[in-house]
Amino acid sequence: MKKFLVGVIAVSSMALLLFPGTPGNTLYAQDASNKLNMLEIVISNLIARVEALEKRVSALEKNSSVGVAKAPKKEASIKEPPKSSFTNGFEDIGSGFFVRNVRFSPFGTNVLFTGEIANRSDKNYRFAKFTLEIYDDRDLLVKKEEFTVPDLPKESVKSFEVMLIGVETGLINRYVIKAVE
Repeated sequence: MKKFLVGVIAVSSMALLLFPGTPGNTLYAQDASNKLNMLEIVISNLIARVEALEKRVSALEKNSSVGVAKAPKKEASIKEPPKSSFTNGFEDIGSGFFVRNVRFSPFGTNVLFTGEIANRSDKNYRFAKFTLEIYDDRDLLVKKEEFTVPDLPKESVKSFEVMLIGVETGLINRYVIKAVE
């Protein structure tokens, strides 16, 4: 496919250089050539991105169980092993933050990650940053995502939701949420 696109672009470039549209108008041909060069760069970048995505898909397919089809779960609420400190159903994630009611719900081909977060630290946060790590059933890291919860003053609880692109609920076996200092 890459060779085909490069060939089409090269032929188009040559045609515009040879037949600029109006005789004697070399400036027009040069502008067209510059535009075509920019298009070639853009297409080349897109091809590189598609190839990278194909490699990621192949790696995920190799890591998935061979011959076993998993039915996607309707909703996953899988937790990491219990941590030491729980308060009113909240799980301590460190740095004075606690989470509860964490859910991963299918949303088309993506996952909607929701829950509640409590700030029990002694600081008010205009933007509190967190990382979410998702692991599969073989404890391999599937995705690491950073998300922000705005306006989180001390001694407050706030709901959050984050769209996770490119993750299926069937892949989520365990998760870890950490505060980013």
